[in-house]
Amino acid sequence: MTKVLKSGVIILTAVILAVGIFGISKIKSEVDAEAAQSVYCQNDIDINVWLNGSWQENKSFCYSYEITAENKTGKSLTNWQLKLTFDENTEILHSWNGNFITSGDVIIATSLDYNRVVKSGEVLKIGFNCKSSLPTEIVSAVLYENGKAAGEYGTVGETCTEAYTEISTETIVVERTGNTPYEKYGKLSVIGKNLVGADGNPVTLQGVSTHGIAWFPQYIDKEGFKTLRDNMNTDVIRLAVYSGVNEGYSKDLYEKVDEGVSYAQELGMYAIIDWHVLENRNPNTDKKNAKEFFTYMAQKYCDSENVLYEICNEPNGDVQWERDIRPYAEEIINIIRQYDDDGIIIVGTPTWSQDVDIAAQSPIENQTNIMYAFHFYAATHGEALRNKLSSAVEAGLPVFVTEFGISEASGNGSINKEEAAKWISFLHENNISCVCWNLSNKNEVCALINPECNKTSNWNYSELTDSGKWLFDTYNNAE
Repeated sequence: MTKVLKSGVIILTAVILAVGIFGISKIKSEVDAEAAQSVYCQNDIDINVWLNGSWQENKSFCYSYEITAENKTGKSLTNWQLKLTFDENTEILHSWNGNFITSGDVIIATSLDYNRVVKSGEVLKIGFNCKSSLPTEIVSAVLYENGKAAGEYGTVGETCTEAYTEISTETIVVERTGNTPYEKYGKLSVIGKNLVGADGNPVTLQGVSTHGIAWFPQYIDKEGFKTLRDNMNTDVIRLAVYSGVNEGYSKDLYEKVDEGVSYAQELGMYAIIDWHVLENRNPNTDKKNAKEFFTYMAQKYCDSENVLYEICNEPNGDVQWERDIRPYAEEIINIIRQYDDDGIIIVGTPTWSQDVDIAAQSPIENQTNIMYAFHFYAATHGEALRNKLSSAVEAGLPVFVTEFGISEASGNGSINKEEAAKWISFLHENNISCVCWNLSNKNEVCALINPECNKTSNWNYSELTDSGKWLFDTYNNAE
């Protein structure tokens, strides 16, 4: 059997013996489609090896793979380990749904807590991006259960052997050291127009924003954040606290913010505490509550190196940078700096955080680690708004896209993947971090989870909306 992706890449589907172990070998792009249908032992386990794309970068050959395995054995498979052998030495760039280690031409993936058991009827899905100094491809793949594997078969059409092959009864344990976002980048700061890591090198974070946590508190969920980190290559969680009393604001939400920050800290992720100005338009409308909110947050998180503060989400209406936003920002920044002298503070800009070019003409002075928010929705905003962002970047303004989507600006309507790709390309070229709206199952186009799905973690691909699937594919294939 063969499958053809939209990119035109031919994918070999192999199915093999079910004794709790999977094995494939000689997976070659030139394998004949008819020959692929003649593989033996095809009733109990279906394995698909997907080559989703390949490209060259800095003299390296890069590949994006996804591997799925459907368990049809009638029993659960546990403690799986997948061994992949390439024909050249290979290095992992990004991965999802597993712990990965590399050694020469071998990549070994082991289970995470949430997919350690693959029940009968379930599909295991893992994926990774890798690179090699020479062109390479997978030549064999074997999945072990508790240290045992079915005998490998050779070229397509050979008979599988039912005998177990003993390899090692020692379980491979892979530490996550160096793999969490915080372990990779450390304490963030702003140098010039760039967000940089502890080593001073530019950092481009990928993030997801909650919806208003007064309305969707269930998504402040450790397993959910872990799923985003491990499955969707997510570095940062934005915790949206709508600032208007009519939008659900109350001091009771402080506790929910604390819960979200603690989960992010435990998972080695960054957290943006977002004072979500929207319907109240002018950030000065609820400035008293904002001052109280950020006094609490800055006192509590002054020593937390993974916390960023966003002090006014989307000023809009008759709101001006010089008259309204900048004086508000300077006052709130001074409050935060009483307790946290170097945390990153993100300032909203006029017209729903689109007029960064105006802020660039008169940025906040005598402060360090200040960034400016920019928002876009790809089905509404195109080149004209990108030109405004480009103007600000050229002026040296440090910008953080704290909210974006591929829908219309209303959060509904159509989606525009083509325009979204242009936006993402621009952000990558300019080392601009971005956060996608929103983590909820609300019945709207920009929500990432299907309305019919009530799970708060461990979502299957089919349980994502079109926006969610696009984000999964985009974040997992980011450079």
